[in-house]
Amino acid sequence: MLNEVQDRLGVIADEKYEVIRPFSCNIVRTAMDDELITEMQKVFQKYSNSIDISDDEDNSYALAGNMRREFKITETTLGDKTSLLTNCLADIASQLYASSVLVEWRFKKGILTPKHIELVDRQLQNMNITVNIQHVWGNISVAGDFNPPHTHSGTVSGVGYFKLPDDIEREWLLEDHDPSAGLINFWDGRSASMSLAQFKVKPRVGDLYCFPAWLNHSVGPFRSKGERWSFSYNCEVVNLNNDLHLSDFDKAELKAERRKLLKEMENAG
Repeated sequence: MLNEVQDRLGVIADEKYEVIRPFSCNIVRTAMDDELITEMQKVFQKYSNSIDISDDEDNSYALAGNMRREFKITETTLGDKTSLLTNCLADIASQLYASSVLVEWRFKKGILTPKHIELVDRQLQNMNITVNIQHVWGNISVAGDFNPPHTHSGTVSGVGYFKLPDDIEREWLLEDHDPSAGLINFWDGRSASMSLAQFKVKPRVGDLYCFPAWLNHSVGPFRSKGERWSFSYNCEVVNLNNDLHLSDFDKAELKAERRKLLKEMENAG
């Protein structure tokens, strides 16, 4: 398995990454670099051309999908190009973590005291995010293949795309009002008015998505000729510094500030 730990210091929002929030959680999208796309396409071409793959490479029995081929991606698979992939995954996973914390903070800070806001704002400038990339695998699917609703292990997961079926754009145009062929569908919550329960995405070559591992998702079958190449990954993401949590020293400062504010209110009254 591809197992690598990377650190990201002082992570801040980057406009290269689009934060999408259809539900209670964030989904982050970015475009992979051309060099990474080219190297990954070489890997997929190799497995597409292979008549058979070894048990060590085969990943189908570990996954929920019903696809032509599902194979492990390891350091051996990519060789000296491995860092292209691991850097990309560590970066987007860090962006998902940071963006999620910032959304939570945006809703919390309106009810807090100035000192509390000052302490957390300072901490958010010093995130020390560690990303442990645990599993990466490739998916080659053909007409009729699908992926049922499922979740992943770890804290953060994602999917990227390297090839689409030959006539998929035409197939999408021929579908009715609710396209689904080869689309990834994210599920969260219940179907109700003024509430989005599912969010569909049309794959595009080079797109990379990152989302919480617990988020249910599925992929619908398609009829077009040709292959759909995608890869998925699981990783653990941890901030080694505090983000919204206060240390005992911070709480002491906060307590002193509240006493001061109470005294000022009493004197003013």
